[in-house]
Amino acid sequence: MNLARPVSLLLLCSLLAVQAFALKPKKEYDMIPDTMKLPYEKNTIVTEDGFHLNSWTFLPSGTDKHVSVVLAYPDAGNMSWWTSQCALLSQLGYTVVMFDYRGFGQSEPFPITREMLYYDEFVKDLTAAYRFAKEKYHNTTGIWCASMGTILTTFAAPQLHPSFIIADGFVTDPKKIQDYIDKQHKHCELPFSAAHYTATANSLKVPMLVFSGTQDKQTPDADVQAYAKAHKNVQVITFDGGHLSGFFKLSGSYMGEGYLNDMDQFISKQTALPRNRGWRKELPKPSSKN
Repeated sequence: MNLARPVSLLLLCSLLAVQAFALKPKKEYDMIPDTMKLPYEKNTIVTEDGFHLNSWTFLPSGTDKHVSVVLAYPDAGNMSWWTSQCALLSQLGYTVVMFDYRGFGQSEPFPITREMLYYDEFVKDLTAAYRFAKEKYHNTTGIWCASMGTILTTFAAPQLHPSFIIADGFVTDPKKIQDYIDKQHKHCELPFSAAHYTATANSLKVPMLVFSGTQDKQTPDADVQAYAKAHKNVQVITFDGGHLSGFFKLSGSYMGEGYLNDMDQFISKQTALPRNRGWRKELPKPSSKN
């Protein structure tokens, strides 16, 4: 893997950790799939309330596992911040569906107050993206979610019944996030739906793999471990690091090696598919075009 790729992913990990739980959408894309020379599709997803969402799908390289993974990213930037990770996952044979929430990237504009922890409308966006993936690709389908995305996934899962959930920085209680932000002398508002979050999370039966950092202050490992102890469907992979730093921390000979292998092993177990062993793929070097 070329040097620029690990550096950009390291910077991304730092940005995500610092900006976690602060709605900060970005309209411009930092990277687009066209520059990566990998098979992908551009799509437009329409939500139940008529919003148009921009979407990219990385198609599987090599053997198609007939498994789709829908990404529900955190609360900052846009889907381009996750392009490299999703491209790498597609090289294991997965169809990886990315989309921008309303108000993010090139999706339809939506008024956003930065102090909100999340918007219920984002749950509608994830629901639309998941149903789009199921209807278009006809695959076994799961969700890969991070930070705020874990809140959206928790609310959407009871209706969508995904085959699996991969969670990074799993939120066990939005009120705890609000308390954490308040202690930083910042303001955070919760939608009314937050009052029902813990009950919804406790009702989930979907097989779930959670990446949890021992130094995570926003979504503490102790909370994640307690949740997993009470739910037999939850498996936790612990790493020595902070919020959303697992992809970097669980690296080997290249960025994200251990993280991706853990994902592949877990998904393969849930879908009864052979896992990739000893794979090592490099992303094509992006062109200078933007």
